[in-house]
Amino acid sequence: MSESGTRGRSSPQRHAAAAPTIFAGTDYAVVGTGFLPDHEVLVRVIYTAKGVSDYLTYRTDSRGCLNAELPILPHGGALEITATDRRDDPDGDCGLLWSNTHTVRAVSA
Repeated sequence: MSESGTRGRSSPQRHAAAAPTIFAGTDYAVVGTGFLPDHEVLVRVIYTAKGVSDYLTYRTDSRGCLNAELPILPHGGALEITATDRRDDPDGDCGLLWSNTHTVRAVSA
């Protein structure tokens, strides 16, 4: 039996949404594309040296672009930054569709 025959008509094939993309600079400004337009975005910042995470909320513009300045104090070590507009993804962390993770080496004070 072919693969399409085993799926049956009651099980439509699900197409995964394209993940948003972010970039973060050493000035702690985060820019991103591919989010839902005019939508709340959750930005996760992991301080790798301390094993601590912060979650900050921002809003995208009408084109689904994110422009966020993170209120982070320099501490040395790396920051891992990722973001989600809370779309579902059964394979994603916490069942959400996340952007790529961008790592920034923090500048020591």
